[in-house]
Amino acid sequence: MFQFFFRRKKFPAKAQSPLRSLSVLSGFVGTLILLTSMTLISQPHGQIVCFGDSITYGAKVDGNSWVWILQQKDYPGVTFINEGRSGRKTADKGELLPVLKKYPDAAYYLIFLGVNDLKNGDDSMVNSCIDNMKWMIGEIRKQTHAKIVILSPTDINIRIMTQLNKKKQYNKNTEQALVYLEHQYNLLAKEEHTGFISLLHVVSKPNYADGLHPNVAGQRQIADAVWKGLNKIN
Repeated sequence: MFQFFFRRKKFPAKAQSPLRSLSVLSGFVGTLILLTSMTLISQPHGQIVCFGDSITYGAKVDGNSWVWILQQKDYPGVTFINEGRSGRKTADKGELLPVLKKYPDAAYYLIFLGVNDLKNGDDSMVNSCIDNMKWMIGEIRKQTHAKIVILSPTDINIRIMTQLNKKKQYNKNTEQALVYLEHQYNLLAKEEHTGFISLLHVVSKPNYADGLHPNVAGQRQIADAVWKGLNKIN
């Protein structure tokens, strides 16, 4: 009987053809371009209307509010518009209507209101803020295709509150109501499918000019939080 022994012949590894290498490289570059374009698209763009009170307007900082700070950043394709007014409450919701007519093509509406409604605050005042915010959300959706972002107001610093602001009844009850308002705004944002950015604990306690309004450093903290939050929402 004959035994045949077959030895496996070893062949040199097949060299990858130039065309295949080019194809792989092209695929990699295409994926990289796609990911880059997706990142760019996801960034905020267009007109961003900031509808708020004195903190948005820029009280105690000569108008250099968080909106002004973001304007100076000169982000490509982004225009921040300051529609803040000192003393504005959510109860002044009707003031939104002329703003909507002025900026019907805005990409975003940021609403930063509530603290002025909460002088000596309680739960019923918070509930009124929610009702007013719902109305504003409805009006924005009727008249624009903009994304809506609710900003929960910054905290206050009772320890350095000026006598003037104490007389206006910005107090411990206001502080507690702001915590409740943040919670309710967050729930409202989920219910209405809007964006939400909490600013309650953004401003460091020493960065209040009069216990109520952030100073320049506090405004910078707000600006950073808003920009970061907008990028997450996208």
